Amino acid sequence: MRTKIAAAAILLASTSLSFAADMATKAPLMAPAAVWSWTGFYLGGHVGAGWGTTEATLTGLTGGGGLIPGGFPIDQNSRSGFLGGGQIGYNWQSGWAVFGVQGDIAGMDVKGTTPCLFVASCTGKSDWLATVTGRFGGVVAERTLVYVKGGAAWLHTNHTFSAGAGLGPAAFSVSSDSTSFGWLLGLGAEYAFDHNWSAFIEYDYMDFDKKSVAFDFSPLAGVPAVANVDIKNKLSIAKVGLNYKFGGPVGGRY
Repeated sequence: MRTKIAAAAILLASTSLSFAADMATKAPLMAPAAVWSWTGFYLGGHVGAGWGTTEATLTGLTGGGGLIPGGFPIDQNSRSGFLGGGQIGYNWQSGWAVFGVQGDIAGMDVKGTTPCLFVASCTGKSDWLATVTGRFGGVVAERTLVYVKGGAAWLHTNHTFSAGAGLGPAAFSVSSDSTSFGWLLGLGAEYAFDHNWSAFIEYDYMDFDKKSVAFDFSPLAGVPAVANVDIKNKLSIAKVGLNYKFGGPVGGRY
């Protein structure tokens, strides 16, 4: 009887060990899946289009008239063109919310010409734009970020006043340039299609402070003659681009 009980115990134990070994073989421990995060430094590039207006108001004449009370509107110039540049920034993700800061710089050819003072033409051409902005966004479906942004902008523009021979003994042009400071508001969406790469589309609107520039007509007049002009720029841009984020997904999920 004791022999039969011992044999049954040995059989039960061997069956349990075999079953456990089989379970271990059939159900190996799975490694945690990597979880995407927007946190980290990034850099990238962008291309796009820009359009806007330049308003010019004559405020004074040196050597012939002094100040002009209230100013005299010269022109409102509509401008458009292309731009391309780069950006660098940092994002920090907390739950669904993403906070960030970004700096951009772009070369551009945004220009326009319009008649001014009846017999002349005024041309405005912006050749570079720099911005520093803060960003706030929300994550949609883990890898899509929808965001708004706001901050400061600097725009460099060359202004040219040109006239034919009818306004003087010969055709001539006078130029002056300005760097204007303003504010920016924008919105966009970004999609991470790889562990490190993402693509975005964005629209920004900028309004710049009034800037006073001087046009020196002295060589033409033969006497000191400087026109003081207030310049007011407004600019919209639409752009697409790519970002490379340093590092990869962080954390894990089973």
